[in-house]
Amino acid sequence: MFNQKNNTYANFGVRALAVIMDIFMITLPINVVVGLIFGFDALKNGNETAGTVQFSLSIIVTLAFWHFDKGRTPGKRAFSIRVVDAKTLGEAPLWKLVIRYFSYFLSMISIIGFFLPFFRKDRRALHDLIAGTSVIFKNEINMKKA
Repeated sequence: MFNQKNNTYANFGVRALAVIMDIFMITLPINVVVGLIFGFDALKNGNETAGTVQFSLSIIVTLAFWHFDKGRTPGKRAFSIRVVDAKTLGEAPLWKLVIRYFSYFLSMISIIGFFLPFFRKDRRALHDLIAGTSVIFKNEINMKKA
């Protein structure tokens, strides 16, 4: 069972490493596929169709991992962390995962959104606060449908 006192929320370093791994395991392959379809200069030259396909595939693949693999992407799986519903600590519903994905951009734009975990006991970033999610170590949770 999850215990807040054991400090089992995923820390910034682990979360950052998981994101970096996901860039190589999700984003890079998507860019290669889009490059093969539209030409590797398409994104650099502002091809809107290629950009839309790339962005759409990134959304679909990331949400599919979160939804169908209990809050884990390949990077999160490698570091034994997962995205969960902040209130129930069970699987986050798809609508919260969608909000989290798009709120991630607010964290990027504000910069401070990514550094909030340094100042919070629950280590939630801006996108987690907006979506009502948390990132925790997977072995500390009882995964029930939220």
